[in-house]
Amino acid sequence: MRVNCPHCSTKAIITGSKELAVNNIELYCQCMNTQSCGASFVCALEYKHNTRPPNQAPKPVTTE
Repeated sequence: MRVNCPHCSTKAIITGSKELAVNNIELYCQCMNTQSCGASFVCALEYKHNTRPPNQAPKPVTTE
């Protein structure tokens, strides 16, 4: 997954994350353009829906 800085459009790196809910994560990011930008910012990552369902239902976990 590629994240770009919202200020200068340069590539940014994900420095950390925080799970807010099962399908909702905050990504802490830092701009790689340290000379003229260097911004730190937070992006949101959220699961919405399948575009194609899984081939089969997940198998139940068994303890033996």
